[in-house]
Amino acid sequence: MANNARVLCTTRNSIWELVLDNPGCRNALSLSLLDELHQKLVAARDGRPRAVILTGAGDTFSAGADFRDLTGTIDDLAIDNAIEEIVDCIRSMPAPVIAAIEGPCMGGAVDIALACDFLVASEEAFFEVPATRMGLLYNPRAVTRWRSRLSGLTLRRMLLLGERISATEAVGAGVVSHLVAPGSSRKKSIALAERVLLGTSNAVAASKGLLVALESGDTDLTRWEKTRLEILASPERHEMVVRAKKAKEN
Repeated sequence: MANNARVLCTTRNSIWELVLDNPGCRNALSLSLLDELHQKLVAARDGRPRAVILTGAGDTFSAGADFRDLTGTIDDLAIDNAIEEIVDCIRSMPAPVIAAIEGPCMGGAVDIALACDFLVASEEAFFEVPATRMGLLYNPRAVTRWRSRLSGLTLRRMLLLGERISATEAVGAGVVSHLVAPGSSRKKSIALAERVLLGTSNAVAASKGLLVALESGDTDLTRWEKTRLEILASPERHEMVVRAKKAKEN
């Protein structure tokens, strides 16, 4: 089977949309697709979008690693390393990244989705990490990150039992931020991205940066107090306050 995996990219109103597209393989994460996704995310970061939407083509987010690239040897670390680069890029992106999830979100795709700031999931979506069934200890760096988002019991269900977590369960588990009707995750994600545009780019970027730092265990607030003062004195904030005053008067 030919490897036609690609990442489609569209931009509109400072919103970038990246679509995982691996026809016939449920958008599996091939090495080539992961490399292209990383390149597109780097381009997005350099392009300074206000929001980024990440989704999968059709009715699937991603079924995880592409079996055509798996060897069953230590060489498979290449996939983990590629995913790690993508996660780092998403977390360091100044703009919020929104995952729009339909259907399966499995294996490494869970890691990528959990790196996003918001997860919008269809009621028919599910999350599954079958690592132990593949004879794997999942990437310890990823599991360390997941602990800031998920309860210990949820992690045990996913990693020790390889249980499938439905989107409805995932809301209660702190995985999914917005649960929507089947087929409408992209529409809701666009609405969230447009809501992000209501804030100033520097305030949004600083707020995301602070949250990521705290999730990573960095509690030194010195840098953030300085950033807060800079934003308080910025022309962008002054303009927003003036605009809000005029709106209230009218």
